[in-house]
Amino acid sequence: MKRLYTILLVLAMIFSCQTKKKEIKNDTQKVLSEKSIKRFVKGHTLVSNKLPEVEISINSEFKFIGKFDFEIIASSDEYSEDMQGKSIAAGERYVFASMDEKKSINKLFIVQFEGFLAENNLIYNYDFSTADFIGENKYRYNTWFYDSKKSAQENPNGEGAKTRAFLEEKGYVLEDQFMMSRFVGLASKDRKNEIIIFYQEMLNKTTGYSLEKYENSISDEEAKFIRDSFIERSKNSFNITRG
Repeated sequence: MKRLYTILLVLAMIFSCQTKKKEIKNDTQKVLSEKSIKRFVKGHTLVSNKLPEVEISINSEFKFIGKFDFEIIASSDEYSEDMQGKSIAAGERYVFASMDEKKSINKLFIVQFEGFLAENNLIYNYDFSTADFIGENKYRYNTWFYDSKKSAQENPNGEGAKTRAFLEEKGYVLEDQFMMSRFVGLASKDRKNEIIIFYQEMLNKTTGYSLEKYENSISDEEAKFIRDSFIERSKNSFNITRG
């Protein structure tokens, strides 16, 4: 009887060890799998393992809608004649939204990863001497109020137009006019890659004003208060926890 008990105990220990090894193996594979994916969203955190290595924690009011790839075609006079009409850069946009139960969007949070193609010698030649640190890197910051729908019509191949189409195809409702803050950082030492963080609010839904009224029919003091409050919300909408 004692011998049978010993045999059963040994078998139980062997089975337990094998189970633990399997669990460790599965956990390791999961970690390796996540690291092999260049970028992914986990809860309210966007993780990029490359270009750049960064983790962005986004306010819980935002829901991840999805991501899409894009390319940039040279079409303005800032590019040489031999580049015109050619693809010069490519990237992807991760889109988050705050909305009501009818899928009417109140706010957007977008992270764009972009890079010039290896076959050209273009770089992002930004001056970061007066830029502020967010996390471990410097980001240039600016904000403006604009007509998103009009801009999309004027530049149907632009990232803004593609974002509107991406959301509308999924049944989301957008206003025409936005308030937008933009944070721009370099994503590689050779300056061929960048990261851009966008925070956007629907102008009328937030302020009760159209773009025309905001620009022409309210006092400078009220306009400044609206802009300053918006800037504060944009800066508090995310946190860079790594990178």
